Amino acid sequence: MEFDYTQNLIRRSRLIMPANERKYVEKAHLRNADAVVLDLEDSVPVSEKVATRAVLRDSILLAGKSGSDVLVRVNNTNELLQGDVEAAVWPGLDGIFFPKVETGQQVRDLDRLLTELERKRGIPAGHVKISIIAETLKGYLNMQETTSASHRIDSLSLGTEDFATNTGMELSEATYHAWLIPRMQIVFVAHAYGKLPLNLLGSMAAFGDTAGFEKMAIHSYKHGFLGSSCIHPGNVEILNRCFSPTPEEIAYSQKLIDAFERSLAAGRASATLDGRMIDYPHYEKAKKILTRSAKIRALEQKKEKARKAATAG
Repeated sequence: MEFDYTQNLIRRSRLIMPANERKYVEKAHLRNADAVVLDLEDSVPVSEKVATRAVLRDSILLAGKSGSDVLVRVNNTNELLQGDVEAAVWPGLDGIFFPKVETGQQVRDLDRLLTELERKRGIPAGHVKISIIAETLKGYLNMQETTSASHRIDSLSLGTEDFATNTGMELSEATYHAWLIPRMQIVFVAHAYGKLPLNLLGSMAAFGDTAGFEKMAIHSYKHGFLGSSCIHPGNVEILNRCFSPTPEEIAYSQKLIDAFERSLAAGRASATLDGRMIDYPHYEKAKKILTRSAKIRALEQKKEKARKAATAG
């Protein structure tokens, strides 16, 4: 299996902000998001899309001074895509947020362009990753093809609002179980290919209902998602908390590892813990939880150090 991003990349919160709004970009480093997405697509008026490219290079450095990864969401159209990517790929950029992906060829074409720009601009080969979003039925049905099209792909998401428009599906309590089909397919395909599944079991548009948003995030983590995008800075810490192992999970995982390793030392590959049988699958899951917790702590320390340096500067 190729590089497994589910074990090596933490991206609990991905804060999307319009790249043409300087006041938001200047505050990006204060938000503590794992990743900041500078948006050229849906949140930028058509009349300002091309002009906004001119500020990207400076905005990438501003957004990244907090230690957050920085991505740019481009317009996936024949008229705008190449120009958007060429304006975005500079030192400091960590990824292209690639919307409305439908085919593996689209991904391969973007990969080739990124390789060329990295070489021209002194960026390490392969550094700029691709976060893909399925937003149409064709994109959804071709997910395995697109997800396996490039080693650069680090995450997979479903664009809920666009997908609802494309399919005619209502976003409501009445259709919740129908929505589990495409959402869980994101989880299954992403984990199968070692990519981060980043989504909520609902719409991130309901950012004002913080209690409901938190409940939705917890529910999403239990279903296998490892993070989500958000459009309001007030949701960042909710995502960071809800997509992290809880203190109870961490304590139980350590307890399970200790019990199982004692059993292994005695020549047995199973044990009993709190009245339940545990074996290798439980052991491996517990180790993953502790590994994720350690990586989260390291990331938080990195971001805190970067924020202090940025404030002092």
